[in-house]
Amino acid sequence: MYQDLGLTVFEEVVSSQLIQRINASIDVARAQWRPADGRREVAAAASFAEWLRQSDTFRAVEAYACSTTRAWADATLGRCLPENVINVLRCVNHETSQQAHLRHFDSHALTLLIPLQGAETGERNGDLLLYKKQRQSLSLLHNISDKACLLFQQNFPLSIRRALTHHDIRRQHCARIACEPGNVYMFNGFTTLHANLEVAAGERRSLVMHFYDAGLTAGLGHPLRLLRELRDHITDKL
Repeated sequence: MYQDLGLTVFEEVVSSQLIQRINASIDVARAQWRPADGRREVAAAASFAEWLRQSDTFRAVEAYACSTTRAWADATLGRCLPENVINVLRCVNHETSQQAHLRHFDSHALTLLIPLQGAETGERNGDLLLYKKQRQSLSLLHNISDKACLLFQQNFPLSIRRALTHHDIRRQHCARIACEPGNVYMFNGFTTLHANLEVAAGERRSLVMHFYDAGLTAGLGHPLRLLRELRDHITDKL
């Protein structure tokens, strides 16, 4: 169904009981946790990932995804990639709308998206957007150029970014994916341009696991992450 997007969906991988357990843990922590972009609590995200790995089904999905990505890296990049997993917990609501419609490529080749809770239904519910045209040139120069261009676009006002998204949807440049809790969504975030709609009501929660840094940032990846963290810290204090 999603082959043209490079997306693989594994259905009913995570039990409803485990999802409830994770959400209950998030509910307890939310009183002290008010991230500017909904992507803090890395330690908690790592813990939730380990909870998932207690399931034979999830471990099988993760093993398949990693094996497939290693084969892609060997065939496409001609080298092995370090696994260096980054786990990110995203809790997005109407207060984090500035983080919507931010089209980007990941630095990592494998993204596993595990939805934990959906926002309220409607046109603005935080759905995942995947662009159909895969990135073909994977050189260091092109990667830095792409990131610089997208970073410029990410600083557009939300209204402009939203208009660009709806233009892309109408032109069928991208597809809107309604992610269901319990499923696991696998795609190559390094070659697939992606973003999310904003959330108007309720809260969308997701655990995102990134594997295999492609290493095509000329050493800029870590400094950029530090700058984002500093920006988020300053925003939280305002």
